[in-house]
Amino acid sequence: MSTTYTSLFKLSVAHSYYASGLCECMRYEATQETNSIFQKYGMLLRIEQSGFEVYTTTNQALETYLNYVSQVSQQTAFVFSGIVTDANFHNFTNVPMDEIGVLSYESDQTLSEASSETIQLQETFIQKDSTQKALSITIKIADIIQWQQTSDHVQFNIQLQARETQWNYYIINNSNQEYNKLEIQSTEPTIAFTGSTAVTLQNGQNALLFTSNNPQIPLKNEVTYQFNLINTRKTIAGERQEIVVKGLPIPNPQNLQIQDDLTIASLMYVYI
Repeated sequence: MSTTYTSLFKLSVAHSYYASGLCECMRYEATQETNSIFQKYGMLLRIEQSGFEVYTTTNQALETYLNYVSQVSQQTAFVFSGIVTDANFHNFTNVPMDEIGVLSYESDQTLSEASSETIQLQETFIQKDSTQKALSITIKIADIIQWQQTSDHVQFNIQLQARETQWNYYIINNSNQEYNKLEIQSTEPTIAFTGSTAVTLQNGQNALLFTSNNPQIPLKNEVTYQFNLINTRKTIAGERQEIVVKGLPIPNPQNLQIQDDLTIASLMYVYI
C-alpha cells in the first residue's frame, strides 16, 4: 500500500554571498515541540540544500486537519532553527558587527501580498547571548491555512544579504625588484582605487595601501570583479605598463575592521 504525501509548505533560504544563490552554510532542525507534533500527527520534515519542506499523509481537507492539530496539541505554530556550519557566517552576512543575536522570521511578517508566488519573509534581528542558532523561523498554522486557500503550493522564502565593505589592499614588496609606480586597475567601471599610501604594518613591515572608492562592495565566495596590480615603468621608448598581479585575491571574511567613520573594511595583504 503506497502512502501519499501532501506538501503543507516549503521554505527556502537564499544568500547573496554565494555564487549559487543558496545559503550553503546552514542546517535546519525543528524544535522539540514541533518534532513531537510531526511524529504524533503523521507529518514529515524533509531537509533540502535550499531549506526544508513539510508534508502530511492526511486524507482530510488541510484546513480541517490543521485546525484539529492546533486544537489538540495546543500549538499554534511550527518552529525551526537554522544552525550555521561556517564560523564566518556573521562576518560575511549583513548583521550588526558589534551585537550577538539571531535573525527571526515569522510567517505573518511578510514582504509580499497574498498570491501564488513565493512569500518573502521579513527579517528581524533579535539580540541573544549565543549565535549558535543563527535563524529562528516560525510558521504559524493559521498562515498555512490562509495561504493554502490561494495557492496549491505554499512556499516561503528568506533572503540573506552579504555584508558590504570597503576593500583595502596592502601591497608588501618582499622581492628585490623595484617598482616605479604601482596602481590597481579594475574591470568594474564603478569601482576604483585610490593612489598608494605608504604605511607601516603592526609587524613593522612597510606596505602600500590601496583603498576602494566604494565602501559598499558586497562580499562574495567567488571572484566577481577582477582587480589587477599594475606597474608603470619608464623605458627608452616611454612609459610602459606591466601586470604585476593579475587577479588580486578577494577578501577573507575573517579579516574585517571597523574604521573611524564606522564603515567596515576588508583587509587583504598581498606579497610581491
